[in-house]
Amino acid sequence: MAYALVGGWGYLGANLVKYLPSCIIARKSSIEKRPFLKKYFKEVDVRVVKEFEVEELKDALRGCEVMVYVAGKLKGSEKEMWESHVVRAEEALKAADSLGLKKVYISSVAAVGIAESCIENGYVVEEEEHLSGCEPLGPYSKTKAKGEKVALRYSASIIRPAAIWGEAGYYIEWRFLYLAQKRSIPVPNVSSSSVHCIAKGIKEGEEGKWYYTVDGTLRDLGFKTFEFKPPLWLIRLAPGFAKVSMLAMRYRYKSKYLVC
Repeated sequence: MAYALVGGWGYLGANLVKYLPSCIIARKSSIEKRPFLKKYFKEVDVRVVKEFEVEELKDALRGCEVMVYVAGKLKGSEKEMWESHVVRAEEALKAADSLGLKKVYISSVAAVGIAESCIENGYVVEEEEHLSGCEPLGPYSKTKAKGEKVALRYSASIIRPAAIWGEAGYYIEWRFLYLAQKRSIPVPNVSSSSVHCIAKGIKEGEEGKWYYTVDGTLRDLGFKTFEFKPPLWLIRLAPGFAKVSMLAMRYRYKSKYLVC
């Protein structure tokens, strides 16, 4: 099965191409912004577009069977996150839908935000009704949640990874994690997702359903860790992306439907 990783010129795409027979559909600006990733795509079919717009994406998607929207913004303004997680995602979903392709939207565990009502046996699990009992919190969480709602309108399957561990991490947080693992620096023990687990979710997820693709914690990966469960009042007061980090410390996530 041929997978098209839309927005794949990034950290997740560089890792997924090892597990999925994929082409990469990327904006010219993304490639120019991250030329250091070129080595990960040497033998990959990279299809360059000017923008993620329906007609241009339809041409780029031809010959593929599954459209996987992997683009995302961890940092930046809420407007930038909205553009990435919602606006461009819908353009990709429309293009794939018009071609009759299967559709997958890569979200995040952060999309559910505060999820006290979704805990079973110590884990946050898939809610029975989409986002029922959840409280998206902060720009990243809220825009991912909205992106999920858009994805469901197009009967896409939704994949929710936690902290993804792999090569090619270029944000400062990943660089710190690489250093922490090497030097045994203690870090908060948060849920983690292997690329293998994410790839399995992409392959096996059913349309119109959502899945946590989480198969361990940083401790399982050999990190020296400590436990810290921030109280809800502190999470609500935290600025910006700090909310996401603190939610990750508070919860463990596990799928009821997908075993990695």
